[in-house]
Amino acid sequence: MTALEIVERIKRKDNTDDEWLQIMKDIITFLKENPDSEDRKYFVPLGYSEMVTMICDGILRERGSSLEEYFD
Repeated sequence: MTALEIVERIKRKDNTDDEWLQIMKDIITFLKENPDSEDRKYFVPLGYSEMVTMICDGILRERGSSLEEYFD
């Protein structure tokens, strides 16, 4: 999956909670693949990953879980 494909999924207005959690997993996987700095800039240091992390944190808190438990 490319950075732009992930960004397009983030921009959708109708993502479900489970889709947000999957997007976060996809970002983590993408960054572990050590992409070019041009693609990396979409997510780190302050980019879409920060926004998605906050959304996922809220979803998981509502479910009684945490980011650490879910993404460990």
